[in-house]
Amino acid sequence: MADETEHLRAQLGCPPGAPVGLSALVDPPPGEKPNYPLPTLIKLAIYDSPRSRLTLQEIYQALEDRFEWFRQRTDELSWKNSIRHNLSLRKCFLKVQRPITEPGKGSYWMIDLTQGEGNKRVRKR
Repeated sequence: MADETEHLRAQLGCPPGAPVGLSALVDPPPGEKPNYPLPTLIKLAIYDSPRSRLTLQEIYQALEDRFEWFRQRTDELSWKNSIRHNLSLRKCFLKVQRPITEPGKGSYWMIDLTQGEGNKRVRKR
């Protein structure tokens, strides 16, 4: 968790001791998209969660709760497709199966910086 905190701090340019999370981001002008890369927003949403893992729907909800731009576009698929694309493409996102004892659908997504930041995930055939 300390590695994730320092990594996100460096990405955002936060000083030591400053809060790290979606709530720490600067609000964009009204009606405008947040000026942060989508992978960064996804990482912060996951990092902010109580168990450091979220389902895809919970990631959508975290972004909609925090930013007006996403809230105004809940029915649009383009930004949701981009989130799915980033989760599956980037090595820093780890997909973890939901325990069978836990109700609900979908796997969890976590941050895993051990594989690096890049976007070269091994293709499965």
